[in-house]
Amino acid sequence: MKKNGGDTRTVHLINEQTVKDVEEKIGISLNPIRFRPNIIVDNLEAWKEFDFVGKRLRIVKQGTDHNTRQIELKVLSRTVRCAGVGIDPTDPTKKIDIPQLLSKHFPEHGPYLGIYCAI
Repeated sequence: MKKNGGDTRTVHLINEQTVKDVEEKIGISLNPIRFRPNIIVDNLEAWKEFDFVGKRLRIVKQGTDHNTRQIELKVLSRTVRCAGVGIDPTDPTKKIDIPQLLSKHFPEHGPYLGIYCAI
């Protein structure tokens, strides 16, 4: 049985601080868009998103119209990275092996970056 009751509709959340940590370690500038996120968070300690697997998150945002908007996410799993994210969507000539670099520089996390969530 799937962790989200068989519902395959998920969103992908990326932590900008995790991407910055990867950049520093591998010495290559990375745009978080490379990882095809639906949501990018900041002001969260690098890799902290992995601690949320199996938990629920509530994201609250104050709109410019002063209305508060919120969404609740059930964090399903870490995101295993495939070769597809090795191609930079802003410059397809920039190719790198992201899964290999993650496994090499962050063996405690393996080839994972980001988390899958159900709304």
